[in-house]
Amino acid sequence: MTAFRHRYIRVLAAAMIAGVGVSGIQAAGPAPGKLPEGNAGIAAKHPGDLGIASHPEVIFAEDFERQSFDAVAARWESVSAREIMSLSSDVPAGSGGRQSLLMTHVGGKNNGGHLYRRLPPGHDKLHVRFYVKFDPDCAPIHHFFHVGGYHPPTPWPQGGAGERPQGDERFSTGVEPFGNAWRWDYYRYWMDMRGSPPRGQTWGNSFIHDRPVAAEKGRWTCLELMMKMNDVGKSNGEMALWIDGNLVSHLGEGFPKGKWIFDKFIPGEGGESVRWSDPKAGPDRFQVPADGQPFDGFRWRKDEKLKINFLWVLLYITKAPRDHESKIWFDDIVVAREYIGPLAPPR
Repeated sequence: MTAFRHRYIRVLAAAMIAGVGVSGIQAAGPAPGKLPEGNAGIAAKHPGDLGIASHPEVIFAEDFERQSFDAVAARWESVSAREIMSLSSDVPAGSGGRQSLLMTHVGGKNNGGHLYRRLPPGHDKLHVRFYVKFDPDCAPIHHFFHVGGYHPPTPWPQGGAGERPQGDERFSTGVEPFGNAWRWDYYRYWMDMRGSPPRGQTWGNSFIHDRPVAAEKGRWTCLELMMKMNDVGKSNGEMALWIDGNLVSHLGEGFPKGKWIFDKFIPGEGGESVRWSDPKAGPDRFQVPADGQPFDGFRWRKDEKLKINFLWVLLYITKAPRDHESKIWFDDIVVAREYIGPLAPPR
């Protein structure tokens, strides 16, 4: 199994490519209804996240409060490159714990590592909140934290880099600090994903371009991803992202307005749009209104058996100078059916 996982990571490396602060950022375009923000979630009921795993809407929680990393690893089904992982005393402000997970990548020695587990029995809507901190000297991240679904579910991450999912076997969303730009965005694989020239290849689609959100180094950041599955035969799936409790993106059927430039959806813009046409084996250019056209929504699946069922804490670095050390901390990971929100300080 280990050889398979390492082979997959190498394929991912070969195939996939990869401001302003979050203060005051609004959702990327209008959406029906208002999603909660700030401390209006589950975490507010559990200061410091103490006891949050017992909340009836929480599926899984990882605070790294174990006597050893081996004890942490036993809670995950697949652990890659455990030699780069250790427990650290650096924790987010407001955390009720004393430890976090530290991944230390050294250029030229490996491409990173991961923790992976399934989220049985599979879910139609989930929120995943985590804290991360990048050392100021951290090298650019190639790929990062992923959530998604496989059918059937497997105890290790599957392949499929550069291949459009069929709608009955897999989908995934990465929350990633894109390359040298160090800006947060999605990296999305699903059955209706857009292709790019010169051959219509399908790498992960991205969605936050109208107001870039900086991935700040040297401080703990709270990120929360929401994914909602579509009804089979419809495109009413949704996706949202919060940073430090601020809603920075929400996409669903009919919202926001924007335009596609191949595999990039740009909220708030109109004019010339372009998509890859498989029948033409080339680009198809067309005009949309000046303020954009409503987003199509997400058809994550065509089979209701495909659900959100995995969590993949992934660090993947491919462009670090030899012997360059990059440190990344993770803490207070919570998976729930409802909005979680940032840590509430312990009383």
